[in-house]
Amino acid sequence: MQQDTEQYIYRQLYNRLKDDILAFKYESHEKIPSKRDMAKHLNVSVNSVKSAYEQLLAEGYIYTKERKGYFIEPLDKLIVDPDAQISLEGHEHTTRTTFDYSFSHMSTDISEFPVDTWAKLTKRVFQDYDYYLSTIPHVKGPIELRQSIAKLVSYQRGIQCHPEQIVIGSGTNTLLMQLIQLLERNVTIAVENPGYSRFRTLLNQTNTSTTAIELDHKGISIDQLKQVQPNAVIVTPSHQFPMGTIMPVSRRIDLLNWASQTHSYVIEDDYDSEFKYETDNIPSLFSFDKNDSVIYLGTFSKTLMPGLRMSYMILPSKLIKQFELQNDNMIPDFSMLNALTLNLMIKEGHYEKYIKKMHQLYGKRRSLLIEHLENVFKDDIQIKDTRAGLHFIIEVVSPYTYTEIETRAKAQKLELYTIKRFSVKTFQKNETVKILIIGFSKIEQSQIPEAVKRLKQVLSE
Repeated sequence: MQQDTEQYIYRQLYNRLKDDILAFKYESHEKIPSKRDMAKHLNVSVNSVKSAYEQLLAEGYIYTKERKGYFIEPLDKLIVDPDAQISLEGHEHTTRTTFDYSFSHMSTDISEFPVDTWAKLTKRVFQDYDYYLSTIPHVKGPIELRQSIAKLVSYQRGIQCHPEQIVIGSGTNTLLMQLIQLLERNVTIAVENPGYSRFRTLLNQTNTSTTAIELDHKGISIDQLKQVQPNAVIVTPSHQFPMGTIMPVSRRIDLLNWASQTHSYVIEDDYDSEFKYETDNIPSLFSFDKNDSVIYLGTFSKTLMPGLRMSYMILPSKLIKQFELQNDNMIPDFSMLNALTLNLMIKEGHYEKYIKKMHQLYGKRRSLLIEHLENVFKDDIQIKDTRAGLHFIIEVVSPYTYTEIETRAKAQKLELYTIKRFSVKTFQKNETVKILIIGFSKIEQSQIPEAVKRLKQVLSE
């Protein structure tokens, strides 16, 4: 046996014996050579044979009898069903589509992220919070971060809540799953149409009954809600996704009154409320609620980066005890290291400083993009500009279907999303005006002229 540079001798011996045992070259209970005899036969060290035997023993291929040696463990032949063999072809894409320019609403610009500050804060977490890092986290997350978030939403979103009401999660999808488990069985949850498709998909995958509610110029239709009478409704009142509508106070009051009268819940997804241009932030729906009817979902994916996987949920006080009892034995799936680092970033003012910087950057980028769109498309475009968030809607004349637009955009290496992705209704082929979602967080100012030019090529004959 030759020693391989990539593999220790004991590993070679272990693999050879294991393969021979699985190929039934040995009888059950057959005695194999002693360590010394095997070492002499193969011209290797006794230690190498010992290591191989111990590994086979640990995995159950052989067993020992005191003072008698090593023996083959009886094994049945593994049944292999040819029909059970799964081809991975088509299950995983080996190549990812790359784009020259992106109008994605999902991405953020991390080029200005304070990496050095984050690294220093992470180092401090290792030094000062070792007791947190070496134990199982509290099911709702570290109290320090929940306290910081409570202060943050107080002055940013007008929310007065106790840290005990806050639950940390690895994403709003994860938190929504936990929330579904809190609600009564066989509930019906209403969603906006068009609306956030990931929530709709998640609810359908969990066999939760959903119903799509249409929008009007004020947001979700109260009349349709009253007709359907769901147990809960998911809304994006501060910046409706994807249409961009800001729900006025009149509709917010109507929605809260409906929830109070029907004992239903309103799930407020406040996904990018931090970015508001030319006016102050719009107070959250949660801040209007006086009847414990609103459940608030917030995230740091838009302000920091999606890869951080850090979101939070604020529960009405009447659901806190139920959540704690239901999740008493659950281990949270968020990163404790990231959670504690984020706490320091918020607590010491780095987070707010970064948000102000990105607010200015996104504001300039948004204004320049709108200017170029109006100059290039002229009368063929209508921009639904609500001066909030990281995307806006355009209605543009095009002879192509939504599917054709998406295909042509990929050919132009332009990342682009249409309203088709977020709506449950079927669109007519003869509709000349198309609705597109234009995100501006991932596109640099210098790229805007060429990106708009390619968009024009995608939409025009």
